[in-house]
Amino acid sequence: MIRPMKYAIYIILGLIWVLISGSFSIGNFAIGIFFSYVILYPFKDMFTFTDSLGDIIRKLPKKIFYLYVLVREILKANFYMAYKILQPKLDIRPGIIAYPFTTTRSVSTTLLANTISLTPGTLIVDVHVKNPTLKGPGIYYVHAIYVESPKALRDSIRKDIEQPVLEALE
Repeated sequence: MIRPMKYAIYIILGLIWVLISGSFSIGNFAIGIFFSYVILYPFKDMFTFTDSLGDIIRKLPKKIFYLYVLVREILKANFYMAYKILQPKLDIRPGIIAYPFTTTRSVSTTLLANTISLTPGTLIVDVHVKNPTLKGPGIYYVHAIYVESPKALRDSIRKDIEQPVLEALE
């Protein structure tokens, strides 16, 4: 199942290249496949394609929900940061918390860290995992602009960000 899935990704990216470039020819399609292979080759260890086609189709609604959560969290945090910046008195309580995560795949660990860092006001400062391939569980050290309660921030990350990532990718 691994090889057909990789080939399918190359073909899909080749088709996307043809659509974006606007030149519908076999040569252009071949160029798209070639560059998709060249670009994805360094990341071959991250994308092992161990999910079956049934798992991919079954998880598709959860992946779409994750994208919704990601956009929602980014918008919510941007409005919050704009509100804080535009206030006459800068009311911030910066802090760093330790956040234990429970992902078991390296792609989930990476996506969770990126999602936390993409939301304005939070940033991953350090990651501690025993496995060098970033497979969890482990601990993120998260810097936040406003930390009223470390427990509340951990619960918010777990409920609003980590849970959709786990459902979509684990």
